[in-house]
Amino acid sequence: MGKVGKETWRRVMAMLGDDIPEERLDLARMYCEAVEAAHECAMILKKEGRVIHQRGKPAKAHPTVRSHLHYQQQAARWAQALGIYAGAVSKDKKVPNGTSASLDY
Repeated sequence: MGKVGKETWRRVMAMLGDDIPEERLDLARMYCEAVEAAHECAMILKKEGRVIHQRGKPAKAHPTVRSHLHYQQQAARWAQALGIYAGAVSKDKKVPNGTSASLDY
């Protein structure tokens, strides 16, 4: 792991505590690797841009855009599995009980 992965590892280990089962260590490693890969993709996109322009051809997305999204999604999945994900959660789509609010038009 590189610098970003190691920094992420230290943060994750501080959140998870000392008594961590082996399976969770593997999840933590995969999370840190995904975070680092997403960071590397972000640096490439920052340097080269998100769009490729070629003479006589329409502009197209840089191939790294797709990789960046993939690694971000992987990191989010591993973080959720570890219990350290603070992102959006799916809402309960049931119809609420009772009457709806009165409309004043």
